[in-house]
Amino acid sequence: MRRVALLAALAALLLPASARAADGVTLSAQPGVVAYDGVVRFQGSAEMLSDVFLVQQRPAGWTVIGQTKAGPDGIFAFEVRARLPGLFQARTIAGSSPEIATRVRPLLRARLEGSFVHGRLLPARAGTVVLRVDGQTRRISVGSAGRFRSRLRRLRSGRHVVRISVRPAPGFVRVGRQFALRIRRPALQIGSHGPGVLGLKRRLAELGYALPSVDSGYGFATYEAVLAFQKVHGLPRTGRVDRRFWQVLSSASSPRPRIGRGDYLEVDKSRQVLFEVRDGKVARVIHVSTGATGNTPVGTWHVYREVFGWDWVLYNPMYFLRGFAIHGYPSVPAWPASHGCVRIPLWLASGLRQRWGYGSVVRVYA
Repeated sequence: MRRVALLAALAALLLPASARAADGVTLSAQPGVVAYDGVVRFQGSAEMLSDVFLVQQRPAGWTVIGQTKAGPDGIFAFEVRARLPGLFQARTIAGSSPEIATRVRPLLRARLEGSFVHGRLLPARAGTVVLRVDGQTRRISVGSAGRFRSRLRRLRSGRHVVRISVRPAPGFVRVGRQFALRIRRPALQIGSHGPGVLGLKRRLAELGYALPSVDSGYGFATYEAVLAFQKVHGLPRTGRVDRRFWQVLSSASSPRPRIGRGDYLEVDKSRQVLFEVRDGKVARVIHVSTGATGNTPVGTWHVYREVFGWDWVLYNPMYFLRGFAIHGYPSVPAWPASHGCVRIPLWLASGLRQRWGYGSVVRVYA
């Protein structure tokens, strides 16, 4: 008989609240806003010794999540671990309490590692993660497990305020974390090593300056990439990074080619750089050295011959007019120094020939 009565009670409980008359059933919740995975304590009153069911509204409808019996004084209590917000009711065979809404404070973890923000939001659907740095705001995508990662872009030297916050979804409350970040831009040169070099190379690579790798070491290839940047922006051609260099780098954008369409190699004799242009945009910037007497021929040419490996003292040359070629060479100074060819660093020569080679358009500008 007890089982039959219980089944009948459950059937009645799962009816909409409007289908049953209330009979003095009350319910309260503490706290009203609970931390993710925290405990909410529900307490209420009903007819003494009656069976009380705690139900929650879920996508599939009202669901029983707890059962107890009211005491001799009619008091009952439930404890529920909360991960999602929701509506709750206490129900008996005789009636139901008013609906109680609980809200959840999501768990937000965040940390700074170098120039990146790492973190996690639980639950992942608690809202939109927003990164705000010095008044500039952008959204951060969050994975299904709640993890996120975002790079801090183009920060100048000095103090910065970094804030991670959550624009809450319905039922959740706003949370945030704030960090104070001080950026010191060190002077760098060949032989330097550390996070300053890593930040430098990441930024140069982002802008398209040729580098064999992005790491924490300042070797000769980094020196050449720094030279190329200095040439493009009219800075002293030292191959060293100083305060002025950092200032220009922080606000720089990728250089633009002379012709904004097509694929070609652009050689700029005045700035001593070569641009690899794809679909009218600069894909790579290379430090070069042209003819010492200014005799590198200006005009539009085509590669008519290419050589794999060494051709006399020229490495992986691409000939575009008579004996004039773009080729690798051991010495590529910051000024015009060749016999008329376009010298590029040895480590770049093979890859450049493979990407371009026979038939490629070469545009040389004074």
